Amino acid sequence: MEASKAEQRLCTRLGLEPAAAERLVAAMRAGSSSRSAVVLSPKAPADYEPPFACADMSAAPWLPPRVYVPEAGERPAQYADYEAGLYYVLDVSSCWESAALAHVPPPASSLDLCAAPGGKTMLMAARYVPQAHTANEVNAARRGILRQNIEKCGLPNTEVSGLRPDQWAAEGKQFDLMLVDAPCSGQSLLCKGIKNPGCLGAQMVNGNAKRQKGIMLAAVQCVTAGGHILYSTCTYDPDENEKVISYILRRVPGWVAVEVPLLAAFRSGLADFPCYRLLPEHGFGAGGFCCLLKKTENIEQTTK
Repeated sequence: MEASKAEQRLCTRLGLEPAAAERLVAAMRAGSSSRSAVVLSPKAPADYEPPFACADMSAAPWLPPRVYVPEAGERPAQYADYEAGLYYVLDVSSCWESAALAHVPPPASSLDLCAAPGGKTMLMAARYVPQAHTANEVNAARRGILRQNIEKCGLPNTEVSGLRPDQWAAEGKQFDLMLVDAPCSGQSLLCKGIKNPGCLGAQMVNGNAKRQKGIMLAAVQCVTAGGHILYSTCTYDPDENEKVISYILRRVPGWVAVEVPLLAAFRSGLADFPCYRLLPEHGFGAGGFCCLLKKTENIEQTTK
């Protein structure tokens, strides 16, 4: 298989060996890496079991609580329980991205800054009942879908808002936990069989990286001392992942990247701080990136 220049560029930037590069290119062209998972909503009783066959996920100790992975061929969105809001359907790679929350104490206040359609908020609520959570989405149409999903699944103590990141920073309100599932080039969509023209090109990647840095510069102003930001994307390029976090750690004092032992097998070799990337070859969906950041309580003692 001969890779295109754009595919070669991505594989080179990821530092992939020839065999791994060939596997990634094959996955992007095949478009069959998507793997569904369901996260139970607060409406589902503690002893609830999904009405479909589920896979044995003992090989994925990072899987969040109240999450099930249907067997291949099952269609969880076709069941009445889905329409009743007992669970929410998403790609299993999104569940992987949220595994770092296992190392975050239950927050008194939380903000999902780029929340639509709601998957990360649902995964957070599966770990701890939100005390005061805000699911934020700037785009009005996507915000409507977000609101519908939150209402359908019965998330308590959750409000929906539509402020820009810079408006949150200007407000001066701070949260114990922020989820930043950043808008990105969405290269993993190719592995789901979804067309995404230009996603491998430098123009789209660079534009998204600039936007992501702006979002994060606003986000770090909205976190309490000792609080956390979980940064994630559904793309592969280092400019939108490792380099965004590196930029924040260099520019903003008082922040450190946190080790996530559950994800040790996925630690990125493209950074000198703990961050994690999932590729389709791992078998847990289309892939993604995540990094858990903590605001230290004594920023004067922090070294960049």
